[in-house]
Amino acid sequence: MLVHNRQYVKSVGEYYSEAFTAENQFGVGMISNWLSLIVLLWLLSLSFLIIRANPRASENRFMAVLIACEGFKAGYHMKNITPGGHDWWFIDQYLWNFNTTFFISAHVCSVAMYLCFPIYYKVKRLSFMYKPLFQRHAWYIMPILTIIFMIIATDLWVYENNGWIICSEVGALPQTEMQVGAISASMQETLDSIGTCPTVGEWAFEDVPLFGFFMVAFSPFISIIALLVMRTSMKQYEKEETPDSSNRLTSRSLYIGFLGKVIGNMIFFISLFIIIPMLNGGIGNAPSFGDNLVNDLENSRELTKIVSEYAWILTGLMIPLPFAFEGMMFAYASMKDKVLGIDSKLRRTLRNSIFTGLGAVIFLVGSEFVESIIGYGAFGGVFFGACILIVRKPIISSLDHFSNRIIPSAFNDAETAYLKAYSASGEDGKITEAERRILLATAEALNITSDRVSELEQIIDLKEVEADHPTVVEPTVVEPTVVEPTVVQQWTDESGHTWRKMDNETTMWWNGTDWQQV
Repeated sequence: MLVHNRQYVKSVGEYYSEAFTAENQFGVGMISNWLSLIVLLWLLSLSFLIIRANPRASENRFMAVLIACEGFKAGYHMKNITPGGHDWWFIDQYLWNFNTTFFISAHVCSVAMYLCFPIYYKVKRLSFMYKPLFQRHAWYIMPILTIIFMIIATDLWVYENNGWIICSEVGALPQTEMQVGAISASMQETLDSIGTCPTVGEWAFEDVPLFGFFMVAFSPFISIIALLVMRTSMKQYEKEETPDSSNRLTSRSLYIGFLGKVIGNMIFFISLFIIIPMLNGGIGNAPSFGDNLVNDLENSRELTKIVSEYAWILTGLMIPLPFAFEGMMFAYASMKDKVLGIDSKLRRTLRNSIFTGLGAVIFLVGSEFVESIIGYGAFGGVFFGACILIVRKPIISSLDHFSNRIIPSAFNDAETAYLKAYSASGEDGKITEAERRILLATAEALNITSDRVSELEQIIDLKEVEADHPTVVEPTVVEPTVVEPTVVQQWTDESGHTWRKMDNETTMWWNGTDWQQV
């Protein structure tokens, strides 16, 4: 049984004005609610960009679906951006889906997608899964199987009971109004634990199916398995390929993305099952909703109570933030070789997000400190928050160094120099034989292999094709044109041979001089 501990107010203005008071931790809880919406929209936009970068690549389609699932998981707290109470059911009946139907469906689908990583990213011990046939179909089969499962197993995950605890008078017995279903045994226990009403208000409570808890607990376990798979893939590429290889960087980015999410999941579970119970009577003795309700209404300023409140907020933040970080790293892994400048944009996003979060933490610490001294914490928050601006440059410099390690440039200095030379040679739309000889000499001088030269030139050519071909197709074709096949996937086998999978379903291999069709 889950209770949303949120007092009902009559208007949106009153709801938000109360949310940003010292008694409600200066609005941090409300910020986490809006973060759910922001992260959802951001991850959906990243999903769209990944598809747009290379619509024909099965790997991009797979990653786009996975990031969309993570977005719907991050949207869990969207329901709390509006006031509570049965008078707001006209909105809640739709937002409720973001922490029920969409949330559980996204968990089921993402677990299935995690298990498909060896299909799209080669791991030696699981190389039997790394097949073009699987890659073409797994990205849409898993969502279809998820829909089928959710329909068949409706009884396992559906939320049957949802309503409100209503206290209309202090000292009276709490009343209930059920919007969906009836009062279950666990919900009745919650009512009994409250006793008489300590204040006037409304609080939502609902029966959460055990399957929902199971999926929330099972998803991090599968994430750890996927983390180990990507680490194995990363180490494999480190041994078999050059340190700056595209495949190694892709595996490394996916590994860091999973690692960030797993760390966030661990913080969530440690806060929920260890820190909060320890602050409220010992591990294994988590307080009931009735106890929490009375404690909140007392507005106690004891240190343990304040830390407990922030621990609850931390669990809320550890739902959207790890998914945001994971989605950013996955997007970088998918678009680093196809969208020039994506690495710098994501580094800037990471740096600004961390700096903003650091400022928010300093604001809260300053607010709570001054609140305990003079009883007006907002002044302390503003003062300490402004102090961080004084040392902004060294902090930004450190964050830039950190973001560069997390999201390195997709191209080294030599490759960047060759890209500039190739772009300059092709400004007139063609490369002459003389220019080609100069480019070959440039690549040799920069120690860039012929395979990597082909990859770099393909990146520029794809961008030029996208710029030269408008979205609207002309109805009349003056003369037929021969469309050269483009590379969908490239890999090197255990014998050292380099292969390419083309978009016309043909396979080619490099014989040391030229590409040969198999």
